[in-house]
Amino acid sequence: MKLIAENEDFTLKIHEVTEQNCKDDTLKNASGLIETNDKFENAVQIFKALGSDAKAILYDVSHKSLSKKLKEELKLPTLMPNSKEHVFCDIPYDVMLFTSGTTGMPSGVFKTKKHLDSEISVLERLFNSYNISKMVASVPFIHIYGILMLNLAKKMDIDLWFRERFLPADLGALVDRNTLVATTPLYINAFLQMRENYNFNGALFVSSTAPLSQEASKKFCERFNANVIQLYGSTETGGIAYRKNADVLWRPLDGVVCKKAKDDCLHVSSPWVSDVVYEGDFRYLNGQIKTFDEVEFAGEKFELKGRQSNIIKVGGKRFSTIQIENIIQMHEFVKFALINVVKNGNDVFKDESLIVYIEGKKPSTRELKALIKNEFGVNIPMKIVMVEAILQNSIGKKIRDFESLRIIS
Repeated sequence: MKLIAENEDFTLKIHEVTEQNCKDDTLKNASGLIETNDKFENAVQIFKALGSDAKAILYDVSHKSLSKKLKEELKLPTLMPNSKEHVFCDIPYDVMLFTSGTTGMPSGVFKTKKHLDSEISVLERLFNSYNISKMVASVPFIHIYGILMLNLAKKMDIDLWFRERFLPADLGALVDRNTLVATTPLYINAFLQMRENYNFNGALFVSSTAPLSQEASKKFCERFNANVIQLYGSTETGGIAYRKNADVLWRPLDGVVCKKAKDDCLHVSSPWVSDVVYEGDFRYLNGQIKTFDEVEFAGEKFELKGRQSNIIKVGGKRFSTIQIENIIQMHEFVKFALINVVKNGNDVFKDESLIVYIEGKKPSTRELKALIKNEFGVNIPMKIVMVEAILQNSIGKKIRDFESLRIIS
């Protein structure tokens, strides 16, 4: 396979990935940080670390608090031959990744090549019927989704194309028939806002990192003649389940066992759930974890009802604020929406309400309430607050830090 990075001037950087150039004996048993924020160099170094039996620690170098913790507090060196002298811990791992940290300091998650390889084999079988001959990735490779796609391309022996920064039109121009596009809801929603039409017949768009609404997925498939597979998972769990096109229900990936816990949250066990997580101390998962996502099962499939921390209770029913954000973002005035739930204190008979932070032009409260009522059949009390911007991290997840929002009106 080849790594092919397209530059802004359309020149190319190409690196051929072979067993020989993925191995550096001087890195064997070395441990340390991969610190470049250049996607091309990042991919090359990841392949070399995994091929040389080194222990690579991947993180977003722009995250200043995390960078300070890793380099100043934990004193972790850059990955190089002389970093063999520093061993972060005696836990067996091949790569350490970090959660997105959208609500606080990211947690470190240890993965072995066995974790990665077993999940990649399942993904390869899932995508097999699409006859993939090329991959295009808009995601960074320092997170679990990106590193899986990177190694999937290697296992399938297909060229992987990417840019340092993609505009939707840049992404669309690289998509041919039998192309797997590893992307996020951010790009799929951006395509829906474009005037240009593309024919993505024969291509497969794989979306992960955040929920993509059923309506957006359906519109994208119909307008662009495309196929979409959404992957649901996390850094700790790896992939949990998938759904195709406009499906509502999620089907567990082969090898993943999903159950509903007593508190209605999803319990997951699989061969690629991490064994250990670092959160200032080591937390042992032993291949299983209970998520904070509430679910409702229909046979072996399930519906995601929303995260426990992102649920609003109205009229005795529970609704996902993430789903409500997606509905609101379908309004032509709204670029991004972020919702905070106003609790009802100890009054169990009083409905909760929403504060809706919006980046874009201000829609009327009546219009937004009508959109939500059309979807859920209830009136949800809300207040609209306009802000300068709703920040997102490198994989398109909204940073849920309400105190940092700069209010316009």
